[in-house]
Amino acid sequence: MKKGNFVDEKIILQRKRTQKLAEDYDLLTDEILIRGKRLHFQWFPLFQEGFRMLMPEDFVLLPEQAAKDRYIFSCRPPLILSSPDYDENFGFHLLEDEAVGLDDLIRKMQEAVLLHAPETVIYDKGLLALNQMEGRWFEYKNFTIDDETYNIQFLIRSEGVLLAGTFNCRMVFYDQWKPLVFKALELMERTGKERVDESR
Repeated sequence: MKKGNFVDEKIILQRKRTQKLAEDYDLLTDEILIRGKRLHFQWFPLFQEGFRMLMPEDFVLLPEQAAKDRYIFSCRPPLILSSPDYDENFGFHLLEDEAVGLDDLIRKMQEAVLLHAPETVIYDKGLLALNQMEGRWFEYKNFTIDDETYNIQFLIRSEGVLLAGTFNCRMVFYDQWKPLVFKALELMERTGKERVDESR
């Protein structure tokens, strides 16, 4: 086999460097380069007096029609925050705690994803290192008509409620977003009590 530097090796090396840089960022103070844009993160309330999470400052509530187009099922998240071009989205449900283990709930979420989209590729799962809260996550790739989408689904338990959430972006940008999403999740804070979502 011919020795030398190959393009795919350079891409992998660059992705590892980008991921390491992202892991070193301070989301509260640093300007972060993602997809060629400079972003600042700021605290965003999730469900009034429920939780707060660091989000890119240009994320906005996804308009109702765009939400219907992107989430065809009626049980779409009641709170969806999106980048200006709608390429990246966070969605959230606030649910009553069912006193079931988070590992079992995450497994059921994976089964539901595979039931509705059997072509889905599930990659990994794990624990979230949270302050005084319990959390689990899993990640997967699914397919749209003309692209691949990277997804993280997560559950966070705190004081009798479950925050169920999802993040998605185009697969080509997952390595830029993934470490930042995990960092933002692990910095999440509980700010008070909120009525749970009755729409499920």
